[in-house]
Amino acid sequence: MEWHIMTGDGGLNAVSSNLGYYMGNVYVVSESCEESLEEILTNLQHEDKRKRNVRHSIAISQLIKTDLIPILIFSDNDPTVFSLCIRILAKLSTPIEFLDGVQQWKENGSPLQELQNMVFDLKKSFTDQRVAEAIVTEIRQIMEDFGEEAVPQVQIDTIQSSFVLLGNILRSQHDKANSGKQCKSMGQHEQIIRNFLEEGFSQVLVSLCKRPELKHWMTSILHLLCVIFKEKPVEVFIQSLAEDRRKSLAVTLWGSEENTMSDKDNTIEDAIIENLRHKVKLSEEDGASTSSENTRIDLANGEEENRIDVVNGDRDNSINVTNDDRENKINVDNRIDLVNADRENSESDSDSRQSDDQSTLSYVSSSSSWDPDYSALLQDLAYAFTRNGLNRCSLEFKETTRGICPVEYTYLHWAIGYCLQFSQVPGVQLQDISESVSSGMISCLSYLTLRMFEVYTCAQKCEQADIFFTRLCILAKALREMFTTLSRYLNDNCNTINQDVSQDNRNTAIQIIKQILQSKNVYDMYVLLIRKYNPETETVEYLKDLVMGNTELILMTQHVMNQDDSVADFQIKPHIEKFASFEVMASYSHLLSKFADNDPVVNEATLTMMFHVAADVNKIETLYQASILTTFSNIWEANFSLSQHSENLIDYVIQQFCEMAQSDMAGSAYLLTKSEKKQINRAFIQCLALHMGLYPVLSLHKGEI
Repeated sequence: MEWHIMTGDGGLNAVSSNLGYYMGNVYVVSESCEESLEEILTNLQHEDKRKRNVRHSIAISQLIKTDLIPILIFSDNDPTVFSLCIRILAKLSTPIEFLDGVQQWKENGSPLQELQNMVFDLKKSFTDQRVAEAIVTEIRQIMEDFGEEAVPQVQIDTIQSSFVLLGNILRSQHDKANSGKQCKSMGQHEQIIRNFLEEGFSQVLVSLCKRPELKHWMTSILHLLCVIFKEKPVEVFIQSLAEDRRKSLAVTLWGSEENTMSDKDNTIEDAIIENLRHKVKLSEEDGASTSSENTRIDLANGEEENRIDVVNGDRDNSINVTNDDRENKINVDNRIDLVNADRENSESDSDSRQSDDQSTLSYVSSSSSWDPDYSALLQDLAYAFTRNGLNRCSLEFKETTRGICPVEYTYLHWAIGYCLQFSQVPGVQLQDISESVSSGMISCLSYLTLRMFEVYTCAQKCEQADIFFTRLCILAKALREMFTTLSRYLNDNCNTINQDVSQDNRNTAIQIIKQILQSKNVYDMYVLLIRKYNPETETVEYLKDLVMGNTELILMTQHVMNQDDSVADFQIKPHIEKFASFEVMASYSHLLSKFADNDPVVNEATLTMMFHVAADVNKIETLYQASILTTFSNIWEANFSLSQHSENLIDYVIQQFCEMAQSDMAGSAYLLTKSEKKQINRAFIQCLALHMGLYPVLSLHKGEI
């Protein structure tokens, strides 16, 4: 009779009786415990994947509560027993939906309630502070014992299984239990994280990232971080960290905090947290007051909130397109200046297609208030990993992938998109994250983005299309944050008041951009993805990442080209001409149609590209689309605040279209329906009637209709 049949007079009961026993409040590990644990682990590894008898028998016997958790807590003097116990628990914590044969269980009516309850009970057991203490202490002891020597495979398995176990435990809050048992997972979730962080988990994690054996547990660490920060808005951490690091940085540079606050306060504010203050109060010129109060944070796809500085220069209040102007070199900096750009993620599109299976890699803001102490522990973990772990993981990724990117590296792409936003915090220098924003990493992620886009396109009608699209969104987000981070250091945006360090950051950023300029693949990638955007199957947040990533890239390119003639081989105008098509402008139009929900910088970036197409490239006919003109009229009707240049562009495009309509109605109607078959709304008809001379052109601005 097989062991996993679990009869009453043998099997699991016989084995579990040899594990140990309680003596008062202390669990005593028996001498045969190691042998018994090895037997349980072996049978778990070789159990029938269709029936899962071993797992089910452990669940109904409550072995986890009676023996395994006590062994984990009281086996501190026996590393082998601890290792076997942690590996067994890691296997038992695997979410049911990821086990082979789950469909057969449902069809055969196998009892799933016990298995689900086992995971919930295991999570409840982890709220005990002693569990966190035991795991963190064991990992720390392993690193102390071996120092710079190679860690043996047994200890590697212990460390890896510890992270897998913790990740599975925290992830169980997102599982939908079929049983009637209600698990208070959110409170347990936060309590478990707090317990581990209070035991020094952040320092242990950073130390593990510095080990040469990182490749063995890197994926488990990144997955765990993804689960921990799933519902944690970045900007909440950044604002708090900025104030804390401002004081410590000031003390470091000027010797004492008292002198700093009295003599250098204005310098600190300007140099360190100026780009964070507008999150609380945005200038009226940017029109941010219209949308900031209604902004909900969505870390799944993300959206920037930046302070827009429109450089007027010598331009008139109206758009004047001449032949000479069209021949001149496009200067992006004369249209929009994103130098002091900040990051704030805003409301995601209501049509988001993230499924439950993809929830680990999505980010949804939590409306519940946080405990300040708990938040401080989390922000310290994120800050420590950004400065001391992200670079090492990125380097390991480049050394091991070699053109082949396993699925598990998606967690690294998420970490890049999430953690690079902490570059706004004082003390994070470019050298701390240089591998994550290097030209090699950018080229690699650009290749993977195109490859994932191809896979997603081919799988449009398959069930896995949503999974591929989620990975595509994560890659687009990572690239956007890479370019935004480089732009921040390139423009010396409030990271340090040490001018020597600031100049080093700027020089490094310039060198990276020059290396990017040697290949046009990244630039062409954005043209392709924006042109192929499908609003019916793809989210607005994905489009925002594409548009803003492309904007940051062009701005940096223009900045470097203006300072260094040696990169003159790359021409901005021919690149902009690739965007002058009906398909690309239709994508920009779809993004602009959400103008009331967009951050000001997104609207301005969209209209800036339209300006280049209309004025510099002289392809204004690509803007003669029903969706674009309708959105323009909606902006007028809403009296929405934009920069003067953007308002001039809207006036000019509609005026030019209506003048053409008066002379060639058939041609204008053809252009309106060339790329879309959408019905023109009443606002656009009013707008068209106004400009055809039926009413004064400015009456719509004044709300007379």
